[in-house]
Amino acid sequence: MFLVLGNATIDESMAVEAWPAPGQTVVVGTPARDIGGKGANQALVLARTGAPVRFVAPIGRDAEGDWVASRHAEAGLDTSSLIRVDAPTDRSLIFVARDGENAIASTVAAARSIDPDAARAALAGLGAGDTMLLQGNLTGEATMAALEEARARGVATVLNPSPMQAGFPAMLPLVDLLVLNESEGVQLGGSGEPETIAAALAARSGGIVVLTLGGRGAIVRGPDVRAVVPARTVPVVDTTGAGDTFAGVLIGALWHRRLPVAAAVAAASVAASLTVQRKGTLAAFPSRAEVEAIFAAN
Repeated sequence: MFLVLGNATIDESMAVEAWPAPGQTVVVGTPARDIGGKGANQALVLARTGAPVRFVAPIGRDAEGDWVASRHAEAGLDTSSLIRVDAPTDRSLIFVARDGENAIASTVAAARSIDPDAARAALAGLGAGDTMLLQGNLTGEATMAALEEARARGVATVLNPSPMQAGFPAMLPLVDLLVLNESEGVQLGGSGEPETIAAALAARSGGIVVLTLGGRGAIVRGPDVRAVVPARTVPVVDTTGAGDTFAGVLIGALWHRRLPVAAAVAAASVAASLTVQRKGTLAAFPSRAEVEAIFAAN
């Protein structure tokens, strides 16, 4: 079983010609509404690798929460573990520039209503052979509680530390696979060349680190692996969700399809290259058939 413990949001995406300067107002394109949230995104993509997924995330007791749950069900994700909370359903405002790069502002009141007890309870029934995936939207206390519970149960742990939190360095020894981008690598591992940062983080965690570098590929460091995996050169339309596609396919490739680490990273990179060529969030994720084709090629 693969547990994804994270957040679920409503995404509002808008095209922008230029990022606003302080005090400046800019005109944006018509908002496009979709489901999102790093937890939901990664759960959806992971399920498309064929892996059995339990997705635990808090949503509000509001119409927006009803809409999020229905859209997840339509996308084929089991919604029975969604938790209704008194906070409003979280939202993300996504601004997409002409070159496809994005800037995101998210609310986290619902996500951070999950306390340590609820985080530990999410692992009920899991044990050796299972995997848990976390991101950065829960509180640090809830994230630490889930990691400690997973370690006690023998559950493999994956952390995608986005958004970054001050308490993440102390969690590294509890993380079997750390997946992060270059900016997050600098925040968590300090300045230096990407290879140096990845090696330092691998030494601190004792597990595997996959540091993504956008169009420059990804660096892999771990006790028994050292690799640089190139990225495909493709036209970039919208980078929203590309990191989540990468994480979901990587985990499914490693622990469900049992691919070697370098091959799993290569498959994840190909999947992410499909996402950046499409607009939106859910609409940009590779289909189950596309994921199958990627695995067949790797």
